[in-house]
Amino acid sequence: MPAPSSRPSAVQAVLARDKLGTLSLLHFSLTAATPLTVIAGGVVVMFALAGQIGIPLGYLIIAACLWLFSVGYTTMSRHITNAGAFYAFIARGIGRIPGVAAAWVAATAYCAMQISLFGLLGLTAEGVMARMGLDAPWWACALVAWLLIGLLGTRAVDINAKVLAILLLVEIAVILLFSASNFANAADGVPLAAMSPSTLGGEAAGAMLALAVTGFIGFESPTVYGEEAKDRRRTVARATLATVGILAFIYIASSWSIIAAVGADNVVEAAIADPSLMFTLAGDQLGAPWAVIGEVMLLTSVTAAALSFHNTTARYLFALGRERVAPAWLGRTSPRTSSPAAASLTQTVVSGVVIIAWAALGLDPLVHLFFYMSTSAGIGLLALIATCAVAVVVYFARDRRGESLWATRIAPVLAVVALLWVLYLSVLHFHTLLGVEKGSTLPALVPILFAGLAVLGAAWGAYLKWGRPDVYAGIGHGAKAALVTEASEPVGVAGGR
Repeated sequence: MPAPSSRPSAVQAVLARDKLGTLSLLHFSLTAATPLTVIAGGVVVMFALAGQIGIPLGYLIIAACLWLFSVGYTTMSRHITNAGAFYAFIARGIGRIPGVAAAWVAATAYCAMQISLFGLLGLTAEGVMARMGLDAPWWACALVAWLLIGLLGTRAVDINAKVLAILLLVEIAVILLFSASNFANAADGVPLAAMSPSTLGGEAAGAMLALAVTGFIGFESPTVYGEEAKDRRRTVARATLATVGILAFIYIASSWSIIAAVGADNVVEAAIADPSLMFTLAGDQLGAPWAVIGEVMLLTSVTAAALSFHNTTARYLFALGRERVAPAWLGRTSPRTSSPAAASLTQTVVSGVVIIAWAALGLDPLVHLFFYMSTSAGIGLLALIATCAVAVVVYFARDRRGESLWATRIAPVLAVVALLWVLYLSVLHFHTLLGVEKGSTLPALVPILFAGLAVLGAAWGAYLKWGRPDVYAGIGHGAKAALVTEASEPVGVAGGR
């Protein structure tokens, strides 16, 4: 990335203050996880891929791992507030150069995750339009949503939160209705065997656990909005922990309900035969219109998730621009809305180019854009989460800062062990996640790509250390970067390597 020559002014580089409460932060994090998409698509795929019924237990295990991580992560957020959360935490915990490496991975992974959703969004909208007798190609539908998201991305953050709140409430209500209907129409009662450890085993189960993690991606986003939150020492932690708990409940209950409705002995075959199993069950039990309602809600769910990830990506780019780790103009906010307008427009342009390129090349929007890109981005984000878990341990090893032993030592260390294990399984069985043969190019290419990005980011950080020491001194310090630079902080001080 080229080094800009000037720092954004104080007015341009400040996000809106005291705009978001706990509920608003929940709206961003829950919609980013796209719970209906995970259940209607991911859960059914997991039954088909794993060939096992232990999906609810898998979600429980992953929720426990992420809850352990969230304890130390949110404790650290009380001492570091930065829109580029993972980047700042790793920079202040492990070191500035690893922090810049993490920034390159984070910006790429979040951008890819947001763009991938346009494939599913466009294809779902195309199906809904076809039911209405209208013929519209997926890319045209995707571009309509792209324009809407681009406009909302430059609006005030609380307006975005209100839009997401409406979509999220309806989405969760539909999920709970479908799940309750499945339990009410259970084939053989509630299948307790679904929570038995014996249902998890073999290579496919390892891939299933890795795929389960992607269903929670977005839980970490409240820290990204810390600068815009009310009472940020409390709201960020509450929203993060609540997100993990709510998603765990929804995923466990919904996946369990599908097993109950179809029967433990039949659910794998049913998932293989019918990728739309969740909506098929709703249509059979509640009436055909509910299957259509489910598809419409899937469309709004993916749209809301794309908006949420758009905002997260824009704030990462803004954070890097503000500290001049990326071009300084990315760190400029709108004088009227205090949104990261320059970064938001940049993300809009990049995603628009990808949609147009996919359409021009005739690539499959579901497989090549949504599934491959989102799964690959999930690997990058999982690596970031695991690295951030290490950063939490290192940060509090120097000074507990008055926090409890549980929050600074015990939970973070347990989280590191658990997340490194899940990351290992993800990389080892990545070919299973992608549905390709072992030894194929793509499963090896994705980890290499992210490793390459990390190396390039580290090289850029090393250049800043020797060539731009003023920029290097402020890495990870957010809005306080200018003060750190002016104070000429020595490179070796604790907490800011």
